[in-house]
Amino acid sequence: MSLDDDELISREEVLAGLPAKRANTLLFLLESRTAQIVARSRMEFSLTEQAASERDLAFLEAFALGNAPPLHPTIQHLERYAEQWTTLVPENPRLKAAIAHALSQKYTFMYQAVPNIRATLGLDEKAVQIAYLRLYRKQLLRIFASKLSLIEQWRWITAAIAQRLESLPPFWLASILTVALGLPQAFLALPIAVADVGPLATIAFIVIIGIVNTLTMACMAEAVGRSGDFRYGNSFIKQLVSNYLGNTGSFILSIAVGIRVFLIALACYIGLSVTMANFTQIPAALWAVLLFGAGLYLVSRKSLNFTVALMVLLAGINVSLLLILSLLSFRHIQLENLLYVNLPFLDGKPFQPWMLQRILGVSLMLYFGHVYVGECGKLILPRDPSAVSLIWGSVAGTAFLTVLFCIWVLAVNGAISPELLSGQSGTALEPLALEVGAIVTILGAVLVTLLLGMAWLRSSSLLVNLAREWLPARPQRILRLPRQQGMLILHPNGDLSCVPHIGVTYLGLEEAQSKFRLDIQLSGNVHHIDIAFAKHWNIKELLHQFPDLRKWDTRLSLEVHSANDDSACIQAISPMLLVYEGGLKADYNATSKHQSQTQKFWQSLLNQRRFFLSISPLILVFLLTEWLFLAGTQSFTSILAFAGVLGNSLVGGIFPVLLLVSSRCKGELIPGVVFKILNHPFFSVGVYSLFLTILLVHGLFIWENPLARISALFIAVLSLGATLVMKYYGAFTSRVVVELREQNQGGRSVFTITAGGQPKTAEVLLGYAEGEQHYQAATVEVLSLSSLKYATFRLPTQRKQELRVWTHRSNSQINSKSLPAFVEVQNGNQNMQFDLKLSNGRVLLPLISDGCWLKFTFPEPSFSVR
Repeated sequence: MSLDDDELISREEVLAGLPAKRANTLLFLLESRTAQIVARSRMEFSLTEQAASERDLAFLEAFALGNAPPLHPTIQHLERYAEQWTTLVPENPRLKAAIAHALSQKYTFMYQAVPNIRATLGLDEKAVQIAYLRLYRKQLLRIFASKLSLIEQWRWITAAIAQRLESLPPFWLASILTVALGLPQAFLALPIAVADVGPLATIAFIVIIGIVNTLTMACMAEAVGRSGDFRYGNSFIKQLVSNYLGNTGSFILSIAVGIRVFLIALACYIGLSVTMANFTQIPAALWAVLLFGAGLYLVSRKSLNFTVALMVLLAGINVSLLLILSLLSFRHIQLENLLYVNLPFLDGKPFQPWMLQRILGVSLMLYFGHVYVGECGKLILPRDPSAVSLIWGSVAGTAFLTVLFCIWVLAVNGAISPELLSGQSGTALEPLALEVGAIVTILGAVLVTLLLGMAWLRSSSLLVNLAREWLPARPQRILRLPRQQGMLILHPNGDLSCVPHIGVTYLGLEEAQSKFRLDIQLSGNVHHIDIAFAKHWNIKELLHQFPDLRKWDTRLSLEVHSANDDSACIQAISPMLLVYEGGLKADYNATSKHQSQTQKFWQSLLNQRRFFLSISPLILVFLLTEWLFLAGTQSFTSILAFAGVLGNSLVGGIFPVLLLVSSRCKGELIPGVVFKILNHPFFSVGVYSLFLTILLVHGLFIWENPLARISALFIAVLSLGATLVMKYYGAFTSRVVVELREQNQGGRSVFTITAGGQPKTAEVLLGYAEGEQHYQAATVEVLSLSSLKYATFRLPTQRKQELRVWTHRSNSQINSKSLPAFVEVQNGNQNMQFDLKLSNGRVLLPLISDGCWLKFTFPEPSFSVR
């Protein structure tokens, strides 16, 4: 930000309002930064980074227009993340004093409660205290409250508890999050699904399924642990799949997760509605209407993200309720129910396919936490880079869930006769209430509301984000571009290693026109073009110069709403994905409103259209629920069984194995623990074949409905075909990774080289202003990144390998940012250049010959990336 730190402010200026205006502007900037960090720190139920990118752009648009941020921070948030907005605070004691005064006018806080804010603003320093006394004619200590209201005391207590929970040792946090994110709604249907088999046989079956899923969770955790993207907090599960398995794998994952979450949402509607109807006098169909209205309200308010502490708290409540209900049920266990066994071929009993259909499908749905391992990894890996806590925590959490399911089956199926359970269309809580008493009605209502409600919100969030991913229209954000201190980066949908990347940088005013620089990364070449216009510009003006842009959907219009020598407020209208790179700059004289009423109307209309299109899957789920109620064919258990076979066979079985195999060829990092059993080819082939067989058996023999059979066979053939396609396009070929990582700005910097998931020695030459240094190593420490001019690498590569180049800065904030650098790559007869600033610091290329030459050059920074 642009501030004169040595500037003195007189009392006359204070009385005139100048420092107050600056302090309020700075406080607004600090609040915006804190709100953005708070939003990033929450659990995001999304497969891709698009939702996160749109969230960040919404914060930047609010800053550009002078509006309140989408999420308003509390004083507790400002205190907790004070160290992360300290770079925005000027060194001037008088400005610090003015910010403290503005803070006290807006928030109430005690001296002992804000040690981080005091340290960041220097409130215990003599210079700041004297400055405050001169500016406001009173002691600085007057800004602190002597006591707080009961509500404020409660907020500070809950904030302290939340911070305590989120500061648990990494292993325990990983274990608890695995339980919190993986606690399924399917266990409410489990006693019904296995009623015809008997509890003891079911426990043996659950233990076997649990062991398999514990191992596949370890596969998923190791694949995440080998990813540098997740270790530095940048990735989502679909990016992980795309990085390892390519676009084909990413597409299949979207289909599998889409099917699964759609059916989960449907099951939650039925389970909630039927259970609440049994506990009240309101019909189930009307309960579905009420639930849909409440859910739609939450979706419209974008209230689907949860803090880690809230997820842990809800999981603790659900597990406690489950154990209490189990203990109550144990008092009513009957030996004949406990010893009931009805297995095919036992005592001459015939094989009944429908029985296996319910048992196997619901049992698979008990383990759906695989897709959330990445969300857990983003929190755990920055604290434990070895991934030991993530891997062992995932295993421990899944094992705990298996034990919990066994206890639940023993308790409920031992207490209730199989005849009564097998006829239920809702959850197992209704017959349990009849057997145990009214206490189950009360506890069960709370459990169903929390558990199924959370599952509905998670599935709704995923459905909405998946729908938004496929929508061509993007929000048309208005953003402020500081002069040469920020860049808009746009690229079309598709393979990031192929699509063009376009960067837009504001250069200032020139003859009453706004001047911009366009950096275009296209086909292995970087082009720089200056453009100047007053109000409107369209990329069509460049298509004759760059005809290759026509191959992709690169429509782009720029609208300038206001501009001065320091910054420009622009609107980018494009279907391309947009991100902002750079710092924020406070503009004290900028007008806070840049949109006319007409522009606001059309943008609001576009956002409303996009909103209604994104919730269309939720509307379809609701209509299907009502249709099932009217037809009288609703079944909570059957839908979960269907979802378990179609969705979890892929997400919980096939994909973890494929990701593990690929990550060992392409991963940048080596976990601190690797289970030997996962290394054996028989394990990978065996687990893959097991889940593929489950799909084929259901499609050929078990399911009787033609549509269900076709669905299972289609998913099986699609999985097998996609695996072959992924292999053909190099999903399991070795990758060479050259990574430059700066640990905090101006801190330790290091080059690392890996190949096939292992360190790779290469010939390295680092060129400084003082001279050159030669190395023959897999890890090379950079003495001073600011004085490094270039770095060259001679890599002993092979054909049919891949090369990934990655430069980034790992800082104390939620995620890392790219480091600007130019890269030249020479492989065979190909010579390509890349501006890593345009591609988020990453480049992925196929290698066509043995040996590769790579050169980094580091330009003088035109702006800093925070």
